Amino acid sequence: MPNPSLLICDSDVLVQLFLPNQLQPLKDLKTLYGVQPAIVQEVDLEMRWLGHYGARFVHQLDKALKSGLIVRLENTLFQSLLGTAPVGASWSNFQSLGAQYLGLSEKGEAYTHAAGVTLRLPVASDDFRAIEVFEFQMKHLPAPVLRSFDLLAFSVESGCLSLPDCEKVRSCLLKEKRWIPGCFRNSSIRDGMANFSCRLRDSTEAPSDLKPPERFSDTLFIDRLQLG
Repeated sequence: MPNPSLLICDSDVLVQLFLPNQLQPLKDLKTLYGVQPAIVQEVDLEMRWLGHYGARFVHQLDKALKSGLIVRLENTLFQSLLGTAPVGASWSNFQSLGAQYLGLSEKGEAYTHAAGVTLRLPVASDDFRAIEVFEFQMKHLPAPVLRSFDLLAFSVESGCLSLPDCEKVRSCLLKEKRWIPGCFRNSSIRDGMANFSCRLRDSTEAPSDLKPPERFSDTLFIDRLQLG
């Protein structure tokens, strides 16, 4: 099956990467796997004034947008993806679904998940509480929902991010009192990887009976591009 064209990222995952200034996982996805990191307009606005962080991430966000590392999922880009989206997908349906989810979560999360469901694309979000609420309310979820440590672990496993560099990310997030999976909280990245079920893997590790992801917790296998 082809790689997804986009990975739609929520604010919380961007914060996890912006705090230690470690964007290698996003670069790997774009350049080596052809998966473009993207954000909805609501996340763009959130990142420009985010809680107690204020405007701390504006420069990093603008730099990533200007370079094309991250793109905004605006109407024009959205329309270009409808050819591979489920039948009946439309911008208006996306906006309507986002409004429904908004009653259950913060704005960025609501529209990020709505975009993933409407276009049948994976999203990246660390907000498990929102997922629990959506499931309780019997709302559809993107398949899969990748966590920030799925992206980091994938880069380590693919050899693009060194263990020491990933350890620096872990140390930064601990210092900032950010979310970290239990297996990494009191263990090094090297030791924690043995107990971490990564939801993003290279297709060389895929089982022979591979099926498309159906649940938010399923694993997404992607093919590395054949470059030059």
